[in-house]
Amino acid sequence: MVFWIRTGAGLLVLGTLAFAQSRSSFTPATINGITTTRIGNQLTLNVNATPTVTIGSNVYNVTEVFGVWSLDNNDDFSATGPSQNGWNFHSNTAGSGGIAGWKTNPNNGFINNTLQFNYSTVTGQEEAYGYHVRVNGTLPGGGNTGYVTAVPEPASMIALGAGLLALARRRRK
Repeated sequence: MVFWIRTGAGLLVLGTLAFAQSRSSFTPATINGITTTRIGNQLTLNVNATPTVTIGSNVYNVTEVFGVWSLDNNDDFSATGPSQNGWNFHSNTAGSGGIAGWKTNPNNGFINNTLQFNYSTVTGQEEAYGYHVRVNGTLPGGGNTGYVTAVPEPASMIALGAGLLALARRRRK
């Protein structure tokens, strides 16, 4: 069973409504010890020795990461890529938003390591990154594997907030 956990609260929940294809949100979360960076066509996933995911007031130790994704909210991102490092490439741009990245079978993931993946083609900008993780407990709704989404960088939050303010002002006039 895979859960989609959206991090952040308030304004970020409005962004979640924009990508209704197969992503959904059921509780805020924080992610520590898992980072992703993309420079050009290269996506780097770094997982430290003790990553955690916080859901509500529960902190779960991540025991493995077995997927990494670039997430798009506004249809300006698309990518293709080969399977590599024993991980399979997947993408989905159906509906609003999109997702492109790599996953492996659970139990073949890793912890305390860094992997680099290379997109064959990539256009646009992702708004967030997501990870498939296994934790040392039972997540809300059952199971010990889930999908968590990293909080967008502050620039995305500022842009989202500015857009909402402009919309609110326009509605008042």
